[in-house]
Amino acid sequence: MIKKLLLPLVFVGLISISFGQKSSKGLLSPTKFGIQITQGNEQSFLFDDPDYFYRTNTIKLQFFYPITHWKKLDISFIVQPQVQRIQHQLYNKHFVRPEEENYLEKRARYTRLKTLSITAVEFTIDLKRHLFTNTSLFFQLGLGLAIIDTATERLTEGFTFIENANTGIEYSINTKTSIRLFGGFGHVSNLNFQLPNAGYNTFNTGIGIHFSLQ
Repeated sequence: MIKKLLLPLVFVGLISISFGQKSSKGLLSPTKFGIQITQGNEQSFLFDDPDYFYRTNTIKLQFFYPITHWKKLDISFIVQPQVQRIQHQLYNKHFVRPEEENYLEKRARYTRLKTLSITAVEFTIDLKRHLFTNTSLFFQLGLGLAIIDTATERLTEGFTFIENANTGIEYSINTKTSIRLFGGFGHVSNLNFQLPNAGYNTFNTGIGIHFSLQ
């Protein structure tokens, strides 16, 4: 499954690195490149809707662009192309109401376990504060543009948004390499551009590894 998630990102990653290396300074040149693996689950201490099951595995490429240093905070902008692989199943068939067209067929289809995919580009603000030797605390807030490939009872197929908020610890292995452990929450919905749009909420945990490009 990891190979299937990685393949759509490889081409974007190679182009981004090559393009960034053409400029020694400025916004077109990322200072760090990373790979992040995230698992999210609706069934958690934050979210636990009995109507449905929703679990996601995500692989992100990350390109870090420094913005500024402000009040002991290093502020960066991160571009994150990504692929999400999702397992989803409706538990409560009555979520699909009789007034909906073909509601019996939809109940039968939506209550089967299915695999979905989301392909997205996420734009994230990253705030990092040094704590002590080789260790920093960070907070991230991101918004992404996405395509979901399968309609469900909670979200239509096609264009949607993703939102993520994470916090965690970064540990510098050496001057070129660091790792991050984090937790946070995510949301998927389309701002009612199309219906249905009940959306999904997840509690996320993950790990990332980053390499300096300078």
